[in-house]
Amino acid sequence: MTIIEFYDRAGIENIAGSILCNPERMILVGDAREKMQKSREVYRSILKKRGIKTEINCIYLDKNNLNSIVSILESIVTEYGDCIFDLTGGEELYLVGVGIIMEKYKSKVQCHRFNFVDNMLYDCDADGNVCSTAPFIFSIEENIGFYGGRLVTDPTKPLYTYQWSFSDEFLKDINLMWSICKKHTGQWNSQTSAFGLLFDMFADKDSLTVNYTEAIARDHFISANVTYNSFPWIISQLVEYKLIKYSNYYGQVTIEFKNSQIKRVLTTAGQLLEVYVASVLKSLKNNDGSPLYHDIIVGAIIDWDHDSPEEEIRTINEIDVIAMKGAIPVFISCKNGFFDVNELYKLNTVANRFGGKYVKRVLAASKSFSGNAKYSQLRSRMEDMNILFLDSISLTSTESFASILSSLWI
Repeated sequence: MTIIEFYDRAGIENIAGSILCNPERMILVGDAREKMQKSREVYRSILKKRGIKTEINCIYLDKNNLNSIVSILESIVTEYGDCIFDLTGGEELYLVGVGIIMEKYKSKVQCHRFNFVDNMLYDCDADGNVCSTAPFIFSIEENIGFYGGRLVTDPTKPLYTYQWSFSDEFLKDINLMWSICKKHTGQWNSQTSAFGLLFDMFADKDSLTVNYTEAIARDHFISANVTYNSFPWIISQLVEYKLIKYSNYYGQVTIEFKNSQIKRVLTTAGQLLEVYVASVLKSLKNNDGSPLYHDIIVGAIIDWDHDSPEEEIRTINEIDVIAMKGAIPVFISCKNGFFDVNELYKLNTVANRFGGKYVKRVLAASKSFSGNAKYSQLRSRMEDMNILFLDSISLTSTESFASILSSLWI
């Protein structure tokens, strides 16, 4: 079987057919010679990792010359015989050429088109035959690599993608912590920052015992205007939920976290919102009960150009949450407090670079900004950038959150 792909800037459209149909060869047709050559190597790498042994060839043509297009397509069909035209992407004149070939070689060619939104392959030649009914699934790592980047997962690096384990118990703990945080996000951020400062100064494990008199003597600790128990009501509830053990005996403070993941959440301001958003995404299901998002990563550290040999010239970005629905990535920025227009530009830039044509952009903020003129302007800018905004009202419950997220696919 030979699949003929019409080169499209939305690269995902050029490789879906080969991943789904496992053809003997792919013929990539188009006029962008340099881009096609570079893309061919990326496609080869992706197919190889999936165990798909498809030969990839490029044929270059004039996209504005219909006679040339028809002639080249005809030469491919007559040489290989069993051909499928993938109509998912490409220039309109290519499709006219396919129509002419279809009329002339009805018994030798088929056509299909892949819809990335509903993750379905559609027969386009009316014979009822399609090469695959399997869903097209891309991992986050594959998606980032597809656009020339990579996930940084090496824990020896200053910045790397932490591997969270979302066990049933941790999911319950996230909900408990969120029930505290949403009462006053500002105080939550202050308290977690205070915990983080203490542990940075005095411990690298899941617990510490420190003399508070000694701690407050640290100049930068005083200037940060925080204490280990900035908000006793938060500490009290964390103890009640058995997320921490805490004692204060004549200024001798002992804090012990339930586990390393709880420590990570409780010593980093804003971390809770990220894992909460991820936990809600994990709860969402398709009609058949399968996960709506098959791959979710929190705190994804992306190296923009992994081919660059020079560490110092690398561009590194962190995206709070990335989720994959089939082959469509959703990039989510989480703000457990105030934000400005720069956050929108950052999200939009990274999503455009590593998301492609079908990417979805979401900004989740734990505060309500209704009636605030500044944020009214920001919301207008979000609409211009196709960024879905989830404020505190949207995040109130899993049900409301799920309902809003479902609008991404309407």
